[in-house]
Amino acid sequence: MKVLVFICLYISFSNSFGQEVILKLKQEDSSGQKRNYFFNQIIDDRVQESIGQVYDSDRNKHHATFEGKLEEQAKLFYNSLITPSQTPDYNILIKVYNLDLKEIYQANQRGYKGEVQLSLGFFALGKGEPVHLVDFNGKANYGRPANQQANVQTSVQQLFANSWNYFDAWFSSQASTNRVLAKTVKLNILDPILPSNKDTVFYDPARPLTWDDFSDSPDPTSSFNATIFSSLSIEGNAEIVAGEIIQTILIKVYMLPDQSWVKKADTYGNNHEQKHFDLTRIAADRMIYQLNQADLEPTLFEATLNDIYLDGYREMNKLQELYDGQTRNGLDKEAQARWNMLVKDGLAGNWEELDQLLKTKN
Repeated sequence: MKVLVFICLYISFSNSFGQEVILKLKQEDSSGQKRNYFFNQIIDDRVQESIGQVYDSDRNKHHATFEGKLEEQAKLFYNSLITPSQTPDYNILIKVYNLDLKEIYQANQRGYKGEVQLSLGFFALGKGEPVHLVDFNGKANYGRPANQQANVQTSVQQLFANSWNYFDAWFSSQASTNRVLAKTVKLNILDPILPSNKDTVFYDPARPLTWDDFSDSPDPTSSFNATIFSSLSIEGNAEIVAGEIIQTILIKVYMLPDQSWVKKADTYGNNHEQKHFDLTRIAADRMIYQLNQADLEPTLFEATLNDIYLDGYREMNKLQELYDGQTRNGLDKEAQARWNMLVKDGLAGNWEELDQLLKTKN
């Protein structure tokens, strides 16, 4: 977002000229300007230190520069405009892109017309890269008689003050609704029992699988008796409520009938496939646990959530591989009985043995 501010000033000063016109940002009285932010850093991104040229009464040029470093003066100036809270929630970075002064002689006025332009950007500092908030672009015009000095101090001072007024107004209007200004993230995890249909069977502890849920044609070349396609997914959306990101996440655990098949429909085989589905449910439960334990940074939380989901998905696949590997796809009845107990414990939230298995390489 950009703004253009126009100020027209007519300034008359009588101080003598030196070889340079030295400018300084005077600190202001911050009484009553309590804010929840602090100007932490100023970066001078200008190409050159000289602001421009000012003419004396003999039409000689003089460079206009700042006394000392602009970033040091600007930081003191901006922070003099506010009284930050003891522990401000926002650290602000300002990048000064351009500060330019131009004067032209007006013969009919027997004087000079000057223009000062200021461009800068405001950023929020956090754990990651600075987050761009808003830009300011403004200018101030002034006129002066030829026989008087053109002290641009007032114009420059006013431009910097205007930039703060603009940022402060923007911040006040955006603090409770703008996502980049959110300081906290709250998860709203939804894990309902969804209604099943012929295309998708959602996990329901009160509805075990039946062979009718396996509608694909068996693979005649496969040595397996049955195959189940089960998986988990998350869906979500975020909204800003009173400056907090509320991230809703819908958990889905399901199997797809048209990608699942059976050759010999017996009770033992059904139990083996049901345990595959149960392991997917356990992986989802473990993922929900990780979501609830996550320390979510507003600027990075989506990446964190994505990592947790991918970890949960990989864990689901490893559990399925361990299960089929150790039971030999259900042929080893002793191993199958052991996994029946592991799955029962896992569904109850007892994951100690599963944790040990997941640490193994095979």
